[in-house]
Amino acid sequence: MIRTVYLALLWLACTPSWAATVLVIESYHPEYPWDADYLKAIDEVLGGAHTINTLYLDTKRLPPAQFDSQADKLTEQTLALAPDVILMGDDNALAYMGPRLKQANIPIVFFGVNGTPAQYGLGDMEMLTGVLERPLFRQTVRHLRKVLTQKDRFLVLMDDSETMRNAVNEAWGDSRQIDIQGSQLDLLLTNEAERWQEAIRTAHLTYDAVIFGTHHTLRYRDQRYAEPDDLMALAYRESRIPLFAFWDFFVGEGMTAGGYVLSGYDQGKTAARMADLILRDIHPSSIPIIQGEAGNYLYSRSGMERWNVRLSTLTATQTTFID
Repeated sequence: MIRTVYLALLWLACTPSWAATVLVIESYHPEYPWDADYLKAIDEVLGGAHTINTLYLDTKRLPPAQFDSQADKLTEQTLALAPDVILMGDDNALAYMGPRLKQANIPIVFFGVNGTPAQYGLGDMEMLTGVLERPLFRQTVRHLRKVLTQKDRFLVLMDDSETMRNAVNEAWGDSRQIDIQGSQLDLLLTNEAERWQEAIRTAHLTYDAVIFGTHHTLRYRDQRYAEPDDLMALAYRESRIPLFAFWDFFVGEGMTAGGYVLSGYDQGKTAARMADLILRDIHPSSIPIIQGEAGNYLYSRSGMERWNVRLSTLTATQTTFID
């Protein structure tokens, strides 16, 4: 919180920025809801004064064997564009593009990153700053313990992506079974679509609720890509226990009931303000790396009705309801 206030005061004290070339490098693809939300925020902060370009690694849909060649292609395009500042969204962008651009002397602002710069060989990079993202494990469990009558065991279901591995390892190390305030969290990370689907179908035998991480890198045994919307539809249709989420784009009709969630918009807005500081001649090394803002209560009325979820009067007054 203190660092966030510091950034706001620094921004107010700076001279106006000049028209610049801004590059956003996405780990995923523009249609991915998280990306769409942060792109909207970046455009709101920077679009009026600067030219914004986007490149995407597409690592939710491309197989891992193609990540390096995709990163090489984007590196060539980045150097040809010669942007004044680069915003990198999520872990894969920082992991694959950060080292390739380390010597380019271009300021980089990362966001949505669950790992650390040092983990990606960028711990000594003075032209780097950004926003760390941390799924709200403890806050979510504390919230659900107030919402649910049955609250002994929760399944956290995630894909086995770089982002989700970093999120879990940063919070819990190698542990995949966690106790939080008397509730047990079992963490399942998998890229096997069949295993993910079976976990949904049988969750009621062991658990009181399922909490979703991302599920965008799953493939079937024949290597077909598992469409995330199809997986979510299956979960909504077949789960016998309530579904909750860590991120806002999983809340809505035909998805989860809701939860205490993070927003891509908030991450993008904070990162864009950092980029604006750099364009106002503040050196990246003077801008501290911060952790993103706290979450918000977001609930789907249809999802609440589907699983008979009730909020306290106090929580309801702090909640945004959709559909």
